[in-house]
Amino acid sequence: MCRTVPQEGTGYVDLYGNCLKNETLPSLAFGMKSCSLKWKTGPQDQYLKGATRGPNKCEPHPVWTKAQAMGTRIVKLIGYDCGKADTRRSKGLASSDADFDYLYPLQLIGWTRRECVSAIAAVLGADMVPIKSACFFCPASKAWELWWLAAEHPELLENALVLERKALTGKHSRFSAVEFGASWEDMVRNADSFPSSNTTVGLGRSFAWNQWARVNEVVDHEFRVRRDKRAAFLAMAEAMCGPDNALDARRGNEGTSREAATFARESSPAIDGQ
Repeated sequence: MCRTVPQEGTGYVDLYGNCLKNETLPSLAFGMKSCSLKWKTGPQDQYLKGATRGPNKCEPHPVWTKAQAMGTRIVKLIGYDCGKADTRRSKGLASSDADFDYLYPLQLIGWTRRECVSAIAAVLGADMVPIKSACFFCPASKAWELWWLAAEHPELLENALVLERKALTGKHSRFSAVEFGASWEDMVRNADSFPSSNTTVGLGRSFAWNQWARVNEVVDHEFRVRRDKRAAFLAMAEAMCGPDNALDARRGNEGTSREAATFARESSPAIDGQ
């Protein structure tokens, strides 16, 4: 595991703290990718290539040193699959840059998320299927994922609501009360939705998680998640997820077990027993 270490005195150690301190949303909420570059790609590259100064200072990894000495290229294997979402994300990406070559093995063998999940469940068991890699406050979250978060990790949903509220009412807010005819706080507490706009109005980009939680009675009047409705939240998550791209453990062992059984019937001998 490698992770970035912010400069001393920043007051935060992760993306959530970064956003909270700066009173802003993750860059994905504005259609950008800098959160992944800073907190995921950057630490990996520093771990491999080394860093000459700062809190992340370290020597280059032997793999990098050897490749440089031999004049060979390091190939990064990226886990995009053949599903619609990952195909869209990977479309047009460069096959190389100044330091690395890139390959997408799941796309080379034609696997979608379903085949990945089914293979893990069939070989290692449904309990070993991981949850999709994402922050609990990711702007790309779908409605069923919010229901699941409310049920299984209410404290994290509350943290996300706090972050959104601070960002949309803080010094860097892009919300226009003139455009909407009311403050963000008033819209969240009293309106059923935000009018169509190019303005990012919350973690959902076109909708605010705080408002979603209020309208769907996920929270009380103080925006605390209603722990007594966990079963109902889980039922909503299960009903809404359907054939979603994230066929992971949040669907429950029954769902992944069905995937495993289907895969076992259809898989090639090369997978069996591995």
